[in-house]
Amino acid sequence: MSAIIDNLVEEVVSHCKKRHPEALDAIFDNLPTSEYQQIALKLLEEISASLQNDTDSLAWFCGYMASEVNSRVDNHQPNHPITELALILILSGMQPFIDFTPYPGCRLVITNTVKFSALPPSVKAVVHNAFNLLEQDDLQIEQMNNALLQELVISRE
Repeated sequence: MSAIIDNLVEEVVSHCKKRHPEALDAIFDNLPTSEYQQIALKLLEEISASLQNDTDSLAWFCGYMASEVNSRVDNHQPNHPITELALILILSGMQPFIDFTPYPGCRLVITNTVKFSALPPSVKAVVHNAFNLLEQDDLQIEQMNNALLQELVISRE
C-alpha cells in the first residue's frame, strides 16, 4: 500500500505544479472505493508534506480541494479567493489539512482556532474583511466533517 501511496503522491504533486485539475480528478475518481477514506486522508497528509516548500502549489491544491479550480480554464482566472486565503494562512504558519481544511463549495474550515487567534492582527483583518466567518463549536464541526466525508464517499459509488 505504501508504494501505491508514494506513486499517487508523486503524480498529484506533479499535477499540482502543472495546475492540471482534470488529471487530479482522474486520480481521485479512481481511488478504490472500499479504502477511499483511508487512502484519501493519507494522500492529503503526504501531498501537504511534499508541497511544503512550494506554497503556491499547496495553496492552489487547497483551491482545487475546495472546488474553486475545476478545469485548466480556471487557472487563468484572477483572484481565486479560497486559494488566496489558503496562501495567506500557509505563509502565516498554518498547515492545510491540519490547521485549516478546504471543503467543496469553496469553503475553508479553520480547525485550529487557537493558532488562528494567535495570527497577527493584519492577517486576521484580511480574513475577516474578505470572508464571512462562522463560528461553530467542536461538535458542530465534527458533524459537518462527518457529513462532508460521507457525501464524498456516497458520491463515488
